[in-house]
Amino acid sequence: MKGLDDLNGSDGLKAVMQAADDAGAASRTYVPGYPITDLAAGLNAEISINEKVALEIALGASATGLRSMVVVKQVGMNALADPLVISATHNIGSGLVLIAGDDLGPRGSQVEMDSRFYGPLAKLPLLDPRDPENLYASILEAYSLSEGLRVPVIVRVTAPLLAEECPQISSRPTFGTGQRFRRLDMDLTMRGLNQRHHEKTMARAAGAAFSSSLNRMKKCAGGVGIIASGRPAVLAEGLEVSGLYLTYVNPLPWGLIRQFLDDHQTILVAEEPEPFIESMLGGLEKVKGKLTRHLPSGELKREDLIQAVEALKDDADMPGGPVNEYETVAGGRGGVCEDCPFASLFYALRDLHVPVAGDAGCSIRASRLPYQSVDVVYGLGSSIGVASGFSTKGIALVGDYALAHSGLQGLINALWQKRDLLAVVLKNDVAAMTGGQEVPDLTALLEGLLPTRGFDLPATVQEAEQILQEELARNGPSAIVARGICPRYASDLSNHQPISPDIRRSPRSRAPSRCPDH
Repeated sequence: MKGLDDLNGSDGLKAVMQAADDAGAASRTYVPGYPITDLAAGLNAEISINEKVALEIALGASATGLRSMVVVKQVGMNALADPLVISATHNIGSGLVLIAGDDLGPRGSQVEMDSRFYGPLAKLPLLDPRDPENLYASILEAYSLSEGLRVPVIVRVTAPLLAEECPQISSRPTFGTGQRFRRLDMDLTMRGLNQRHHEKTMARAAGAAFSSSLNRMKKCAGGVGIIASGRPAVLAEGLEVSGLYLTYVNPLPWGLIRQFLDDHQTILVAEEPEPFIESMLGGLEKVKGKLTRHLPSGELKREDLIQAVEALKDDADMPGGPVNEYETVAGGRGGVCEDCPFASLFYALRDLHVPVAGDAGCSIRASRLPYQSVDVVYGLGSSIGVASGFSTKGIALVGDYALAHSGLQGLINALWQKRDLLAVVLKNDVAAMTGGQEVPDLTALLEGLLPTRGFDLPATVQEAEQILQEELARNGPSAIVARGICPRYASDLSNHQPISPDIRRSPRSRAPSRCPDH
């Protein structure tokens, strides 16, 4: 577990940690993943099965008077969306701040997402800080705003922001009042609650956005101005053009924006990764950015802003056209560790000639050379549900954390609807791709649900292939629990609960029957 002294140079991380302490965030939950794993460790947050549960715990804490904080990466926002959007109109108790970590690049995710779009989607305030000092102040203001409006507030962070350096931040403790959930307007229908939210709650949020000192305006001579949020606001410093640096991105401070638009002939909107603010400006001719190809999609560099500003000053067109080169995996390898105990299983899966659904985690790396054993991967915990839809019997390759995260729902559905599939659980007792956090052992639960077979790794490819073939010949759903110890976390596992004894077939399990169709 990292502390303040271990985070040298990571002043963004320290800013969040100090803000959480100064705000009195008693409940702290998270789901690991880049770029927020180290932050969650520094916060001493409690790991949750999935993001939805992490938010639900925070909502319960808020309802009973505790300030709470939830920390997730960008794709985790999708998992918690249901209680998040409902919380907007249902109201909460004490302050609840949701830290959404966007993976620009992306460097450790299947997809690049822009969490700012969850502001208008969930109809909740969303702040996009530009530097560690602004991040610290944003979190404190988010707690105050959350309690004043009785809604969660989202604060978006990125890896560069968390790694940013800054001068010492002065501590400003602002503990909450301990307010609890209050039943308001119980005579209102759902439509009435939404009407009230739009006309009162978000109207007050708009007032806060306009008057907040978190936003900053810098005026310079010339007809070109930059509107930026997040880290691009720092990149724009020193360009000798006017700047409107927004921390509130939902609701946007429209009064400031209109004033800035009126004062300049041309506006460059600098943001990442998507044209969120630019698209909100309705395609105004004077507004340039990603949509007009003046800035590239995704993550920005300072050179991108310099080039765009110079072109706008000279009234020159920016070069368009498609990107000719795309980033590739160096050497064509998928990144599976050379000493991975599951390597023989990946090779065996490659040669079975049945469809294989993988999961976010180590198994996703087996989709590339030299294994090419996984066909499709659609998200953490999705493989069993995907395999349930195969036209022929196939395999769901799922990690033990992914199974706990959301894979169990797919398995329960497969049993309920009598789907014919084989679930192969990669059991290494840790979330290996996100820092080696301990995960729950669901072996006994699997044994109680369906025929389950144990398999110890490392083993030969032939041994792995034989077991897979035997289980594929079985009618109906079944599971293999393939157990191996990740060498990266072998020493950590000695401090965890002992690895469970050998898995035996459940009492109802019998020798596999041969089906002529397979």
